[in-house]
Amino acid sequence: MDSASEHSETQARLALMLLSAVLWSLFGFDVLVFAGSQLATAHESAVPAAASIWVPWWDMEHPVSGVYMAVVLAIGAVGLWFHLRMRKVDGEALPIGRMTYPLLGAIAVAVLVDRYAWNVIAELTASSGADETVLGERDEYAYTLTAAHMIGEVLWTVLAAPLFEEMVFRGLLLGCLLARGWDPWVAVSVTAAAFASTHGQYYLPGLISVFVGGLLFGWLRIISGGLAAPVLAHVAMNAWVVYEDWAELQAV
Repeated sequence: MDSASEHSETQARLALMLLSAVLWSLFGFDVLVFAGSQLATAHESAVPAAASIWVPWWDMEHPVSGVYMAVVLAIGAVGLWFHLRMRKVDGEALPIGRMTYPLLGAIAVAVLVDRYAWNVIAELTASSGADETVLGERDEYAYTLTAAHMIGEVLWTVLAAPLFEEMVFRGLLLGCLLARGWDPWVAVSVTAAAFASTHGQYYLPGLISVFVGGLLFGWLRIISGGLAAPVLAHVAMNAWVVYEDWAELQAV
């Protein structure tokens, strides 16, 4: 089979994976958390002394909780890769893409646009008279950030989350929609909406910001032909947020 025929066949297989793509994108993280909770509960029931091991899993205030979440997302990323490998579509769904100097510039532009968009969203929210708490996370997701949390924040927020989310949304889901012949920008918009819908920890301003970020990541995926550019942009955006949190801690 020549390379063109092989590519066409792989695209056809990927196009048929819409249900799989939707399940991974909308419920993948929740399933991972549920599985982790079941494992923790079973371990604690079988070995009562093991309860101390799982304290960071149940308590987000614990400094090591972010490390646990990073491990879960890393397992999810490996699991997704293995799933796509078994279906023989990993190369089409998870392409690395190009990385050139112009694309590095595009990544920088995307990060700056995202931060500018957040400033606009924050100003519009404030001018509407809304309580400024809506610019943060919902109470049930909020926790007190300390310097001891920073290692976990970097592993979870800056590294593991961008990799897993880009593999799922700009990789499998967007790749599947494109393989089905969707217009690229319609596919990017739908993927961005799905991406935002999984961030239920935020109020409307935060969801809008995540949607804008999803559009930018999708744009980078289209122009670069792969995931390296959106992953780097996602890492940079999240790192900027963590840096600002760190700066606020130092200022206290």
